[in-house]
Amino acid sequence: MTPSKSRVTPACEHFDYCGGCKWQHLDYAVQKKYKEDQVKQALIHLGGIEKPPVEPIIGAHKIYYYRNKMEFSFHVGADGEMLLGLHVGGRFQDIFQLASCHLQSESSNEIVKFVRTRAVELGLPPYHIIDHTGFLRFLVIREGKFTGETLINIVTGRGDYPVLKTLAEEIGRKFPQVKSVSHTVNPEKANIARGEKEAILYGLDHIHEKLGEHRYRISANSFFQTNSYQVQRLYDLAVELAEPKHNERMLDLYTGTGTIAIYFSDLVREVVGVESVADAIHDAHANIEENSARNCEFVISDVADYVKNAAASEEKFDLVVVDPPRAGLHSDVTKSLLKLRPHKIVYVSCNPATLARDLKELIADGYTLDRAVPVDLFPHTYHIEAACRLTRKG
Repeated sequence: MTPSKSRVTPACEHFDYCGGCKWQHLDYAVQKKYKEDQVKQALIHLGGIEKPPVEPIIGAHKIYYYRNKMEFSFHVGADGEMLLGLHVGGRFQDIFQLASCHLQSESSNEIVKFVRTRAVELGLPPYHIIDHTGFLRFLVIREGKFTGETLINIVTGRGDYPVLKTLAEEIGRKFPQVKSVSHTVNPEKANIARGEKEAILYGLDHIHEKLGEHRYRISANSFFQTNSYQVQRLYDLAVELAEPKHNERMLDLYTGTGTIAIYFSDLVREVVGVESVADAIHDAHANIEENSARNCEFVISDVADYVKNAAASEEKFDLVVVDPPRAGLHSDVTKSLLKLRPHKIVYVSCNPATLARDLKELIADGYTLDRAVPVDLFPHTYHIEAACRLTRKG
């Protein structure tokens, strides 16, 4: 069989069995073409837009070592050895011993190797995914790509192992960029890198990342887009699409930790950010302090409830930015947004299918889709983001 001309040699030695980077064997220029077409076809066939104004994709300058967060899993090998690595594709119960990953950084790879070695020497037992025995479950590494700061979160099951603090302190001494090492306890069988309580073993309880002129606080479990380089370009694009005015009032739905709201804060009169997760709003308030963004207000509320009440009370917003999860806008949100009638909507999406569905409803009720721009935040995967601008007719 003759390989396609678009096929390239994967950089990663784990490519054949790792669950990530499934497109690493495809030339990056071709990856971008497929992703751009994915957005276009979704808008045509699912959105009913005959000639969607899809612009050329904004590709990534860095296609390796771009992620600012990685979760590595501990497991017990066939011979009882400690494994620390990533999941084999399609097999959640199988972890392979990681030699090197091309997604986060070389420093991250060194931290993984050091933790694996010292954990064995200190007698810290790995967690068995099937038997639910052992202690060490996940090693989460978060990096500020523009600040050089690193946060480590060690997720474990229940157990009393004082040497875990020794490990944390050794990590801090070995890697000066590590500003925080935390310990999260997850006693449940659910195989997730979160838990019921968190303690700081070394350093601070957070690190920082910068996007443009703005500085954001990141804690062990706070949400932050995983590609700092591309998310800055995505937010710059959102600003370009929004054409914000200093006298405008802006609503930021699904605000998370307030990253978009604060990014716009210098450009508008007032920003209201809405988010249902209380911990995220806690981080958003911390980010107000970090940036002296006094014109930002954050509200803990179900997004559908907030927009419904705002429309009923005839609140006025000139600009609405939405950045929903993959499920897109709940139908109640869309209905209330149409009643709110902002002049401009900027829709940031991580799922072309739900984006197309929501745009179809907004366009049917009086909005025009002016621009749609795909942005690649995740090279070597099929995932694609897009940002769109809609304006109200009349």
